[in-house]
Amino acid sequence: MRTPLPIAIGAFLALVLFGANGEDARSAPTARVSFRRDVAPVLAGSCTTRSCHGGGSRPPVLGAPGDAAKLRAALVGVASEQRPDRAYIEPGHPDASYLLQKLDGHLVDSECADNDCGAPMPLDNPSLSADARAKIRAWIAQGAPNN
Repeated sequence: MRTPLPIAIGAFLALVLFGANGEDARSAPTARVSFRRDVAPVLAGSCTTRSCHGGGSRPPVLGAPGDAAKLRAALVGVASEQRPDRAYIEPGHPDASYLLQKLDGHLVDSECADNDCGAPMPLDNPSLSADARAKIRAWIAQGAPNN
């Protein structure tokens, strides 16, 4: 017996939209995000400048702008100074990562040390593009791998 065309089209669309594992294909990243290739250059260009966290200011001192290993080590799993209950980057949990909250400007002063979370970042540089923030978010969601 033949499957009616509308049922076959519906089944095809369900597979395309939700994939074989049930995830919504529209929200899943299409490729793995690389820290060295995709994230470190954004942070180095916007955050490790002399006027920001690369000039000896705290928190955190992000090391040499070209040293991806030191940059990652300063962020992943390291408690933030303004909100010690939050890591700068919590692998697998972008919404719980202090860095993204600073980049997106989603902090509440009453939750931070001395009731001051500071200004959204980057302070002296242009805001990161939505695409750059999405790459950082995806990398964190993927477990913040050392890649």
